Amino acid sequence: MDLLGGRQVAFNAACRGQWEAFAEHRRCLTDVLARGATSRGSRLCVLGAGNANDLDLPALLAAHREVHLVDIDAESLALGAARQGVAGHPGLRLHGGVDVTATLGVLSGWSPTSAVGRADLDALAAWPVSRAAAVLPGGFDRVASTCLLSQVLETAAHALGRGHRQLADVEAALLAGHLRLMARLAAPGGEAVLVAESVSSDTLAELPSMSPDELAGLQPRLHREGNHFRGMHPQHLLAALRADPSVGPRVASAASLMPWLWRLHARTYLVGGLAFRLGTDYGR
Repeated sequence: MDLLGGRQVAFNAACRGQWEAFAEHRRCLTDVLARGATSRGSRLCVLGAGNANDLDLPALLAAHREVHLVDIDAESLALGAARQGVAGHPGLRLHGGVDVTATLGVLSGWSPTSAVGRADLDALAAWPVSRAAAVLPGGFDRVASTCLLSQVLETAAHALGRGHRQLADVEAALLAGHLRLMARLAAPGGEAVLVAESVSSDTLAELPSMSPDELAGLQPRLHREGNHFRGMHPQHLLAALRADPSVGPRVASAASLMPWLWRLHARTYLVGGLAFRLGTDYGR
């Protein structure tokens, strides 16, 4: 396994025992992924599922006919399913060993002195569809990325260094690839749900004490003040989605998710993101 893939496996191992810390976040995320599902027919795919600490797998398996979990770390997927008592469930499919970015091998070879060319950026945006999607059974009614984007962008920053002059371009290419992968895996008329953290209590000290009503109106303020993780605000995600020539024209509707709080260790995160639905005439 490449250096950055091994780093992600180590991260999963370090988080494996944090089931209780994920409780409220798990409840909110599971509600989003189960809503409107029909257990007789719907198929759900979760990208970057890891230990599945943020997923109530029995609830999702009751809501969907099939639940597919994808991660580079096969061991974490297996252990997560076993812990929740659903290992071997006929509706559960585990896809371990899949780098959904299809880029970790390349990023592992980059450093703060690396020069990133146009061809490199094009590859970062194209490979998730041409490589990762090719090994997954698409046509899902709902495709979810569950707080995975922050890890993808942080990995690039780790490889290149936060001061690299092309880091923002690399992040934009990785986001484009992620959106394209989600759209490629979704069925015509299917929904993609990109769940992402937009800010933490590190820069918004009052976040842990905010009520649900206050959270509902917080995202516009964060956007105005520029107080959010770069590339992670719902308005930025929507703009990237609309601007992408291979996905934007095929989007029938898009809306921000109602945000919630995720308290983890000494930090509190505002979790939200974007849900978009493809048109029924979406060409594959």
